[in-house]
Amino acid sequence: MNKALTAICIFLVILSGFLWVKVTNLENQVRDLQDPSLYETMTLMQSVVHKISYAVDNENVELLNFYIHELEEAAEELVEADLVYHDQPVGQLTETMLEPTIKDLEDAVESGDWDRVMDRNMVMIQACNNCHSSTGYPAIQVTEKGEVNPFNQDFSIQE
Repeated sequence: MNKALTAICIFLVILSGFLWVKVTNLENQVRDLQDPSLYETMTLMQSVVHKISYAVDNENVELLNFYIHELEEAAEELVEADLVYHDQPVGQLTETMLEPTIKDLEDAVESGDWDRVMDRNMVMIQACNNCHSSTGYPAIQVTEKGEVNPFNQDFSIQE
């Protein structure tokens, strides 16, 4: 009876160790799935920044408020995930370098001073490029907008 009990205890210890490894692996996989994809998030952010520039050109406050909100949400995902990419603290850099410029742009839009809005938009774009440079990706340079609107969207104010 003692040998059977000992064998059962050994089996349960081995089984619990195996289950612990499985649970840990599943937890890691779930965490990885919950972290935002840096490429997808940055692509979204670049597109939104581009659209912001067209909305600025058209002095369209409604669109600006919408896209600034979308940009804030995308940035917040990186910050909340405390995302690290190739040993670079992308989440922390987003919080310190980009988020203040988004807030400044938002404040400029509220002021109604379109020269200030244009300036704050360029400062925000430069913050993106400064971050890319500081993380070893200087080849990624975000621009204000292209000569031709590539979006299937009218950025003028709708009456």
